Amino acid sequence: MWRDRGAKRTMRKELSAGLDFTRIIACFMVVVLHVSATGVAAFGHDWAYFNAYDSLVRSCVPLFLMLSGALLLGREEGVKAFYTKRFIRIFPPLIFWSVFYVLWKTRLTGDYSGLSASMVSVFKGPAYFHLWYLYALVGIYLFIPFMAKIYRHSTDAEKLIYLSIWFVVASVIPLVTYFYPGVGDLASVYGLSSFAGLSGFVFLGAYVFDRIQTQQAPTVLVDAAGFLICAVCTALATYGLSLRDGVPNQLFFSYLSPFVVVGSIFGFRLFVELGARLARHAKVLNVLAGSTLGVYCLHIFVMNRLSIVYGPLIEGHSMLWIIPALVFSLFLITLVPIFIARLFTPLRHII
Repeated sequence: MWRDRGAKRTMRKELSAGLDFTRIIACFMVVVLHVSATGVAAFGHDWAYFNAYDSLVRSCVPLFLMLSGALLLGREEGVKAFYTKRFIRIFPPLIFWSVFYVLWKTRLTGDYSGLSASMVSVFKGPAYFHLWYLYALVGIYLFIPFMAKIYRHSTDAEKLIYLSIWFVVASVIPLVTYFYPGVGDLASVYGLSSFAGLSGFVFLGAYVFDRIQTQQAPTVLVDAAGFLICAVCTALATYGLSLRDGVPNQLFFSYLSPFVVVGSIFGFRLFVELGARLARHAKVLNVLAGSTLGVYCLHIFVMNRLSIVYGPLIEGHSMLWIIPALVFSLFLITLVPIFIARLFTPLRHII
């Protein structure tokens, strides 16, 4: 019995380390995404490199949502308690970073006359483009208590049916409609909106995480191969479509693209398994994972400011190595102030 308990404790520690590691990797992937996005919107000498890196990390946001599902859908928690905990965590950072970016944009323009209106406008939408994710979390968190009840009381077969319908509605039908507009808006016609949107990743994350906990043997090589194949398919599909249109076409960059959805499954499994092997560094991983929200919110500011310096320096150099160099630099430079700020307990609630 004691051996079983010890094994369970070890497994919990490994899985916790795996989830923290996945959160860190997802945050790093976001930085890759935003660096590579600067050159993927228009054809250029290094467009293929921008496309390749962008395609590789498209599962970053799905991974964040899958982490929420893995951590939250299995819990039995009342709606009121859930809302209290989650919104206390999400609203302070949302307000803080919105004000931060409003003040920064106002400082750049030098026009303070519209400052109060800009502050009010954060209730209508994000002050800066990447903050959309914090707004999206509000709606997703509102739905999670009810999704959790559905998840806990569903059989494995029922969960698979839900995920299959979601995949077809949210991922396949939009693609079919794009290439064959004559079929019409099937999701709207048949009232399938309940299965649309990013919230399906939350359900998917819980399901995949449950499978990880019950698997008998590691599947790192299979998951790594699947993740890379999906990234290659995204890059090739984007290249082919862009070549056809004569301008970059980012249809397959959608978080709900079939290649991205499937790649997210492989990626989630891969990173959780790799992170579980780092369980002896669980405390370090936990500290770094706790800094990811701050890094996510601040890195755009750091990237914008540093581009003034590195912009002229990278002219004429290959993006094959420039992009990784910039990403590592930006990630570390952003992480340092966030890490220091979080040493002060009150700041952990907003950063």
